[in-house]
Amino acid sequence: MMKKEQQEFFEIMHSLRKLNLSSMLPNITHGDFGILKVIQCCGRCEEKTRRVRVSEIVKETQLPPPAISRCLRGLEHRGYVQRAVDRNDRRNTFVEVTEEGEALIEKVDGVMNEFADAVFVNIGDETMQKLNRYLREFVDVSRAEIEKRKYKGEKGERE
Repeated sequence: MMKKEQQEFFEIMHSLRKLNLSSMLPNITHGDFGILKVIQCCGRCEEKTRRVRVSEIVKETQLPPPAISRCLRGLEHRGYVQRAVDRNDRRNTFVEVTEEGEALIEKVDGVMNEFADAVFVNIGDETMQKLNRYLREFVDVSRAEIEKRKYKGEKGERE
């Protein structure tokens, strides 16, 4: 049975996931915006073309390719990205952020920065520094424990 503190922690994490950040955003979900930002960031590395391979987006986000495809279809439909097939290798598809997409990113970044500033001011620097330190430690310990317990093989054996 889970301890009270453990249960409370997972309830808080669940509540964080359920925060409706998308309700503050103009015409885009938080998830779609995340993909748009990945495209923008990866595209900055491609100085000449600013195009990103879909496979890079999958690698960066660690989301399944069908989920990325659905998201890109929606972003393209709304005019925020353009897709193009590689002329040299038709198996590769490139994506780039359009001017409309760049304008949306700028607007959403402003909304999110304003939100974060307001939350962090209300919480205070000292509390945020402690929270960040504790969460970093929690992630590190969790990552190590997950590695120890990874499922390896059909018999359910662990390494």
